[in-house]
Amino acid sequence: MMARTAAAALKSQFRPVHLLGHLFLLGIGLVLLYPLVFMILAGFFNKTEFTSTVLGLFPIPKAPTLANFKALIAGSTDAAVTVYLQNSLIRTVYNTFWALFTSFLAGYVFARLRFKGRDTLFLILLATQMIPGTLAIIPTYLEFARFPFAGGNHIFTGGTGILDTWWIYLIGGPSINIMGTFLVKQSLEKVPMEIDEAATVDGAGTIRLIFRILFPLQLPIMAFIAITTALGTWNDFITPFFYTTSNHLQTLPAAITRLSSVGASPGAVINYPLIITLSLGITLPALLIFAFFQKYIVQGLANTGIKG
Repeated sequence: MMARTAAAALKSQFRPVHLLGHLFLLGIGLVLLYPLVFMILAGFFNKTEFTSTVLGLFPIPKAPTLANFKALIAGSTDAAVTVYLQNSLIRTVYNTFWALFTSFLAGYVFARLRFKGRDTLFLILLATQMIPGTLAIIPTYLEFARFPFAGGNHIFTGGTGILDTWWIYLIGGPSINIMGTFLVKQSLEKVPMEIDEAATVDGAGTIRLIFRILFPLQLPIMAFIAITTALGTWNDFITPFFYTTSNHLQTLPAAITRLSSVGASPGAVINYPLIITLSLGITLPALLIFAFFQKYIVQGLANTGIKG
C-alpha cells in the first residue's frame, strides 16, 4: 500500500517539462565540459601529428604519447614546468596571505574605528575598482622601472628598477584587497559593538580582540577571500608577462604565452599539444578549488548580507 502511495505521489509530481529541463541542463553541462575533454585528448598527440591531422570533434591520435603529461609533471627540454609551477604556487600562497591580512585589518578599521574622513576614504578605495586593470599596465611598468635605488636607478631616472626581479612579486604583487575589505567591513558591522566592550572589560587588548574574538567570526568571509585571491593569482599572466623576461621568473600562464610566441619563429613547429597540456595544468587546480570550496563562496557572500 505504501509503495503504491509513493509511486502515485512520484507520478503526480512528474511533469514533461521537468524532463526537458534536465535534458537542457545536461546539454549545457556537456557543452561546458567539452573544452576540458578536448584538452585531455589533445595531450596524447605529438606536435608533428597534431599539426598534420585534420582534427575532429573528439581527436584521437594514431600514435598516443604520454610525453606531454610527463612534461606537465616533471618538465621537459621545451619548458621548465617545475620552475613555472613552483613560481605560480609561491605567488599564490604569498598573495593570498597578504590579501587575508590586509583585507581583515582594513575592514576592521573601516567598520570599528571612528576617524575624520573615514567614509570618504572608503569611497575613494571603492572607486578605484571602477578603473580597468589594463589602464594601469603602463603606469605600473614605469613605477617599477623607476623604483628608487634599484636596478641602477638614482631617484627618478636611469636603470631598470625592480623589473625582472623577484621584487616584482614580493612588492608589486600584494596590495589591499578592496573587495575583501568591503566584505569584511559589511560583515563586521553586523557584529554588535557590545562584544568589543565586553572583551575590553574582561581585559582583552586590541590584538587579542581582533585575532581571538573578531577574526574567528569572519572565517567564511576569509575563506571566500582566500579562494578568489588564489584563483586570480594562479591564473594571472599579466604581471609575469609584462614585468619579467627571465625564464626562471615565469609562472605557468605567462610561460605558455611565451612558448606560443617562441614557436612562431619562421620554420618552427609550435608544440600545441604541450601548450594545451600545460593549460590543462592551470585549469584543473582552479576547477578542483572551486568544486570543493564553492559552498564557502556562497556562505561568505551570505554572511555579508549581499544578495544577488
